[in-house]
Amino acid sequence: MKNIRYALRKIALTTTVLFLGSLIASSLRAGEVLEDVVEKRFPLAPSGTFSLRAIDGTVEIFGTDSQEVKIVAVKKAFSPERLNAIAIRVDARQDVVNIQTTPPPAPRHHFLDRSGTVEYTINIPQTARIARVELPNGNLVIDGMRGASIAANLGSGQLVTHNCFCDQTIHVNQGGLNVFFDWMEERPISIEAKIEDGNLSACLPTEAAFHMHAVAKQGHVSSDFSPMGTRQRGDDSEINEVIGDAPATKLTFGAGEGNIHISEVIW
Repeated sequence: MKNIRYALRKIALTTTVLFLGSLIASSLRAGEVLEDVVEKRFPLAPSGTFSLRAIDGTVEIFGTDSQEVKIVAVKKAFSPERLNAIAIRVDARQDVVNIQTTPPPAPRHHFLDRSGTVEYTINIPQTARIARVELPNGNLVIDGMRGASIAANLGSGQLVTHNCFCDQTIHVNQGGLNVFFDWMEERPISIEAKIEDGNLSACLPTEAAFHMHAVAKQGHVSSDFSPMGTRQRGDDSEINEVIGDAPATKLTFGAGEGNIHISEVIW
């Protein structure tokens, strides 16, 4: 009898905790999202170095003709305490701009408020080097860069590079990885793109010349540039081919669990 009463009390306690947790979660979802907008500008030499360590949210980086870094950061959270706990620290010198983002502390219990994100929109000199961009979860876009190189790592979400005519080392753990070019240039570039879990896609103009080595460990590799017979099979897990004469672009693509597809951009 004692064991039965103990079991009933335990069930009642568990039910109460779950009920309170659902009430808190519902109130948080229905609550107003608080925002704080931070805008900063820092000079950066055209050949300078930029790096960013972000927290969950979105990051958009655009290459421009200016000689400065312009940062617009929108911090979001459900409570003033968590909003104020998001810290953005910038180490800025003439040749280096480094941004470090600190999230709010993790709550003790899973059903408590865990909010806290930052949406970054950043303009930097297009010839700068992006030494490191790290984003745990969210969307990352890098557009219009012409510096020495780009290095970017995303935990989960979508990563896109668009018209970045420079060496790229980009990695996604889970989600999607996309490399887009509206046109190609003769300058030699090397792109190493890898995704652990998800699909990788690349879009290149029809006249593009490149050397591509793509491997999908547990998936398929397909290319609009491959011979029709190979394209029709659609069951390749590896493609290693040269497209065009004396290509200056080298593409190395890898997918753990997922597919790789290289498509033509036809204007």
